[in-house]
Amino acid sequence: MLRELVEFLRIPSVSTLPAHDADCRRAAEWVAAELRRLGCREVAFLASDVHPVVWGVGPDVPGAPTLLIYGHYDVQPPDPLGEWVTPPFEPTVRDGKLFARGSADDKGQVFCLLRAIAAAGRPPVNLRFLIEGEEEYGSRVLFDLLRREPERTRADAVLIADMAYVAPRWPAVYTALRGLCYAEISVRTAQSDLHSGEFGGAAPNAHEELVRLLGRLKRPDGKINIPGLYAAVKRPSRAELAAWRKLPFREADFLKQRVRAKRLTGLKGHSVLERLWALPTFEIHGIMGGFTSDGAKTVIPAAATAKVSLRLVPNQKLKTVERQLAAAVKRLAPKYVSASVKFMHGADPAQVRITHPAFRLLDQAFREVVGRGTVPVRAGGSIPVVPALGRSGAPVILTGIGLPDDRLHAPNEKLDLKQLWDGINVFRRFYELLGRGNADARS
Repeated sequence: MLRELVEFLRIPSVSTLPAHDADCRRAAEWVAAELRRLGCREVAFLASDVHPVVWGVGPDVPGAPTLLIYGHYDVQPPDPLGEWVTPPFEPTVRDGKLFARGSADDKGQVFCLLRAIAAAGRPPVNLRFLIEGEEEYGSRVLFDLLRREPERTRADAVLIADMAYVAPRWPAVYTALRGLCYAEISVRTAQSDLHSGEFGGAAPNAHEELVRLLGRLKRPDGKINIPGLYAAVKRPSRAELAAWRKLPFREADFLKQRVRAKRLTGLKGHSVLERLWALPTFEIHGIMGGFTSDGAKTVIPAAATAKVSLRLVPNQKLKTVERQLAAAVKRLAPKYVSASVKFMHGADPAQVRITHPAFRLLDQAFREVVGRGTVPVRAGGSIPVVPALGRSGAPVILTGIGLPDDRLHAPNEKLDLKQLWDGINVFRRFYELLGRGNADARS
């Protein structure tokens, strides 16, 4: 099994870079081959030639509930390459951990769900599969497909394993995901770049103006200076906050072992978990413009662009936040600077009610295999298509086998192999319980 997973992880299926389009197609073909090996009676590539959604229909099990399994085969860019101990697409096992881009997000977890089906022989459930190739780039292909063909989400339950335990030996089920608004903010100060000797001290500098604008959008205390942004934000209930305080989370450990910085930042008066799960964010991901190659060039840049994102929390809406950001940029930029916002992709936040019987069955499966049931928590990350997957009324089960220190989207991403082997047994048992539940699983 490890050899097969390594084969999957070696494919550099980076969806955000056109140079890897062929690799994304190869990863889709790997998934399709696995579905055929599991006995799927229908396997198809949908909606795209280079980032297709892999659709699968398992063998018929008359009278049994239908489980839709979602995952993604695309991965984040591996940069900065120099910080990897071993190359990101040469999977390596060290100390019981498998290091590779995509090991935890999400190839390793997709592999876990598929291997659990194989371990169960022929699970007593009707299986459907939607495994996409653009989750890391907004899921546009899958969104378009589901708008045209919403019937593909019809199921009694949807299972997504793209998450993590809240702490070692503490499996979790997720009640909320933050949404995402990804954009580029650009400024222009002149028609062309200028010589810094001839014009320095008199001509406006696009980098300086962009940096000042970004500083106005987010204050040093972490408050986002976008009018109206916080109006829809609802603080977690007292019961939810009390439950979070009981979780095995220590700020000092979070700082030292996961953030690995000198201090934490963010809004005062809110716990770290509130900042991570229940408050919107504004982050700068990269700044482009001027001269950045090796060597020296004394130039005053005329244009500069920053890649930014906001994470949205329940009750916020993507379209509203887009309007608010565009208005704030226009208001905060000086009159002599031309500023614009280009929206790249995004999604609304997701909230999940965990009252459906399928959640109790997942809890039972974890208890039987790892000795502890699931705890309800929120997530700071985003899976854009979750609301669309639940539109038919099926409960969306958000869980996973990762650990908090898996370094998603960062160098040296990893997956603990014990988590993988336990996960295969957990989901094998969940399929069995769901199939035996029949009528209860549909209520």
